[in-house]
Amino acid sequence: METIDVADLGAEDSPQNRASVADALGADDFAMNYYALDPGEAFTAGLHAHLDQEETFLVLEGEATFETAPGPTADSDTVTVGEGQLVRFAPGEYQQGRNESDAPLRALAMGTPQESTDVRIAGPCEACGDSDYLAFAMIDGQPGVECPECGMQSAL
Repeated sequence: METIDVADLGAEDSPQNRASVADALGADDFAMNYYALDPGEAFTAGLHAHLDQEETFLVLEGEATFETAPGPTADSDTVTVGEGQLVRFAPGEYQQGRNESDAPLRALAMGTPQESTDVRIAGPCEACGDSDYLAFAMIDGQPGVECPECGMQSAL
């Protein structure tokens, strides 16, 4: 058995305003991150989908606004999730959450399976313009994207 206090994870001090709860608990089968977002901040850099992972968010404090779409070029909708509420995104469903309120947002993001290796980011390739999405990739140890059509890579 492992116990932690999310206040001790240091999410507020990290560049992405998040901390891995799964790592702190020694979890092997699911991913869980704790987010501490100020007004105007987002969970991620853009609209994206995990093709190999479902993801659920639990709002602990404040409210989160999520943009969601069934595909990279489909029209998107928004949903606001308040304190004590959850929202689930199926594998392949595009989403991005952010804090559009004037108050702090604290939330847990949970995914299963733990490792997500097939992540798509909505948007055309700047080099060739032929793709509707870019694939998430690690480039020289840093997060980036790669075009599935022309192979262009760039850092995020």
